[in-house]
Amino acid sequence: MISRFINRENEISLLEEEWKKENGKLIVLYGRRRIGKTRLLMEFTKDRKGVFYIAEDSSARIQING
Repeated sequence: MISRFINRENEISLLEEEWKKENGKLIVLYGRRRIGKTRLLMEFTKDRKGVFYIAEDSSARIQING
């Protein structure tokens, strides 16, 4: 079951600010587990073109090689 995405306007606004800047950059999102980091990124990136990488809880070798 996917929960509704609510009360993340501030976080989306901060990501939007960085996205609109002309120079490319890496943004690292971190925090306690199970607070919605992945869901926030999925919502933010769903209608945008670009390269997005969301790390998984697996070895670097598996993540790089697919």
